[in-house]
Amino acid sequence: MQLQKPHKSRSRQHKGSTNKSLNRSNSCDSHSKGSVSSSTETPKVDLSKLETTALWRYWRHFNLNSSPNPSKEQLIDAVQRHFTSQQLDELQVITGFVQAAKRLKTVCN
Repeated sequence: MQLQKPHKSRSRQHKGSTNKSLNRSNSCDSHSKGSVSSSTETPKVDLSKLETTALWRYWRHFNLNSSPNPSKEQLIDAVQRHFTSQQLDELQVITGFVQAAKRLKTVCN
């Protein structure tokens, strides 16, 4: 039934997660305080570990402007700047990931 009404279940999950976030931020528990402060930090992603072909795909997909024949270091720099500039809604990303995992599980079973 949740799969038939994804919009309705998303808003319910959103309200519940908002309440949980508020409860965590008001908590005196040191673990909760640590998770709240860490959520404001930008996670570091080491894009230099990607192969050059993956960097090229990213560069082409997002039409990043750079020199016509960039080196791997220039690709890493351009991709890193673009990647870190992206704004996202963590709740939406997590919800989408869970839904995709459920769809994949349904298809594979």
